[in-house]
Amino acid sequence: MRHGRPLILALLVLLSGCGKSDKAGEAAKEEAASDDRLVLSEDQVKSLGITTIAVKAAEFRSGVSGYGVVVPLDTIGQADSDFLTAQAVAAQSQAAAARAQYLFGAEGGAVSRESMEAAQSKAAADQAALALARRKADAIFGHNAPWEKSGSRRAIMDRLTAGRTVLVRVTFPLGSLDHQPVQLAVARLGVNTRRWPAAAIWEAPADLTFPGPSTLALVEGSDLAQNDHVIATVPTGAPAAGVTVPSGALVYSEDRAWAYLETAPRSYRRVPVSTANATEGGYFVAQGVVPGARVVTTGAGLLLARERNPSTEAEE
Repeated sequence: MRHGRPLILALLVLLSGCGKSDKAGEAAKEEAASDDRLVLSEDQVKSLGITTIAVKAAEFRSGVSGYGVVVPLDTIGQADSDFLTAQAVAAQSQAAAARAQYLFGAEGGAVSRESMEAAQSKAAADQAALALARRKADAIFGHNAPWEKSGSRRAIMDRLTAGRTVLVRVTFPLGSLDHQPVQLAVARLGVNTRRWPAAAIWEAPADLTFPGPSTLALVEGSDLAQNDHVIATVPTGAPAAGVTVPSGALVYSEDRAWAYLETAPRSYRRVPVSTANATEGGYFVAQGVVPGARVVTTGAGLLLARERNPSTEAEE
C-alpha cells in the first residue's frame, strides 16, 4: 500500500492535467467561434485559392439622381443645319431688301416699287423661317446653350459629330432639385459603370413625358453612344470618408452582402457590406472596413461554404 499511494497520486495529477488541456482546447474553439473567425491552414488557403487585396481610402457624396438619354447625332445635326441654313438665307434676303430699297429711293427708281416690295416680303418671310428654326433648335438645345455665348458653335458641333463630345438630356424627379445644378456626373445606366463629369450644364426645355426639372450637359471623352440611357447624379451632401470594396469581394447570404476580412494570417472574418453606394468597380463602405484592411477577392464563396459547413473542401 505504501508503494501504491504515490502511483495513485500520479494518476490523479495526470488526469487533472488532461482535463485542463481539454478545457483549454474547448475554450480556444469557443473564443474562435465567438468572434466569427474562420482559421485555415496554409494547405487549406492554397486549395481554396484564397487571394486578398488591401482596400484603399475613398470619399463619397450623396446626391440626387436623374435619368436621361444621349441625344442622337441626327437630331443634333438636323436642328443645327436647319438653323444655320435659315440664318444664312435670312441674312442674304435682308441684304437684298436693303439694296432694293436703296436703289428705289436714293438712285431715283433704279428698281421698281414692285421689285423693292418683293425683296422686302422675301426678307420678312425668311426672318419668320429663321425664327421657326431657332424655336426648333431651342426645343432641343435650350435657350442657354454654351455655344450661343462663347461663339464656339462650329467647334462644339464638330466635336459632337466626331464623337469626342456627347450631348446628354436628363430629367430629375419632381421636387428633387431647387436650383439648376452646377456639378453633374453621368454614367451609362447599369451597375458599377464608369462616371464622367459634365463639361457644361444648362437648363433644358421641360420634358412633357416626365415631370421634373430637366438639364442638358456636354460630356467630354466618354464612351457613351447615341441613344444610350444614362443616369446622372448631382452631389448634395458633404463628402464622407470610407473605403471602396471591390464588387468581386462580395458574397450574398441572409438577404444581404458580405465580405471576408483577413484579420490575421489565414484568419478570416465575415463582415456586412452596404451596397447602397455603388462606385466604379465596387461599393463605398463607411463603416466596418478601414483603409488598408485586406479583403478576400478570390475564394470568398468557398469561405462562405466552409463557414456554413466546416467539412467543405475545395474540389481536387
